[in-house]
Amino acid sequence: MTRRPYPVPRHRSPSSATADHPVVTSVGDLIAAVPALLGFVPARSIVLICLSTGSPTVVEMCMRQDLSDRLDSPELADVIERCGEVCTREGLDAVVAVLITGSKFTMPYEVVADALRDTLDPRGIDLFGVHHVSHLAAGQRWRSLGGDPRCGTLPDPGSSQVAASRVMAGRQIRTSRSEIALLLQPVPESECERFRNSRLRVELEDGPVGHSDLLADTVVFLEALHASDELDHLTAARIMVAISTIAVRDAVLGLATTALGPTAEAVWVELTRRVSGPDRAHPATMLGAWAYLRGDGPLAGVALQTALTADPDYRFAQLLDTALQNGVRPTVVRELVLSARSLAEDLGVELPPDAE
Repeated sequence: MTRRPYPVPRHRSPSSATADHPVVTSVGDLIAAVPALLGFVPARSIVLICLSTGSPTVVEMCMRQDLSDRLDSPELADVIERCGEVCTREGLDAVVAVLITGSKFTMPYEVVADALRDTLDPRGIDLFGVHHVSHLAAGQRWRSLGGDPRCGTLPDPGSSQVAASRVMAGRQIRTSRSEIALLLQPVPESECERFRNSRLRVELEDGPVGHSDLLADTVVFLEALHASDELDHLTAARIMVAISTIAVRDAVLGLATTALGPTAEAVWVELTRRVSGPDRAHPATMLGAWAYLRGDGPLAGVALQTALTADPDYRFAQLLDTALQNGVRPTVVRELVLSARSLAEDLGVELPPDAE
């Protein structure tokens, strides 16, 4: 298949980039943009950048998978197949692959390029290029595969226009995927035990509480937290009791697009860290939904993986994880949010309006 350079938008010059729509004009710049596109710096990975061609050609989504030492890795075959399915479903017509391998990785990379062509060609999807780099760092040499002569030196990924765009939009670029996992690292067992005791105390003292009251109380608690930013054990325990009730959990999702959204997300992080056992799936899934909604795929993936590790049968986490793994856009979560607001109304609770 003919290898083509990545086209510069015809209706504007490279200098016309804006914070919202940065322009990438070279292979090296596109490779350097991978950390910003993913939200973290990947290592030992294959990254598939899915494009819609036109004027300009637009990056629509990225998919990433750890690279195995085995050429017949089912994970590698799966991500390539899913990439083809996503492109077909979304009407995307080109892919760029970037292999980040580390300095000691010895896989014959051409085999990966062949596997990509075998999957994409029958679907009419162009493979614009398959590029290899050891590490995503300034000064690293990159090269192209499949007879493509392009090669060069990587510019600083942290100084790319795409990175600047992400930072200006208030989104983080983490140093690694493991940094995300550290956000959800459990507190010491003594703290988990203290939280379990607080939850038992709440359940004993409050007794059975109706769904409407649980939801209304949760909104009040989050409003107070929004003002004070102090989450004590009893308040955390009461919110945990609420989202452990499926009908209330589903309605609480309606807060994701309100001014209380960031406060609620911080609570989901704290609850995920404080809770152990299967119940950890409740707050971890809520965090996954929040992250998915705003397009933070890496955090959503880690949160949902945490939920499913805690409870492999947790249906809400299964549904969101399947959607995320298959490249379904965040609009699927927005639709759930709209349904959640209707559920809240049915419970007689008026949620705050959407944030502007």
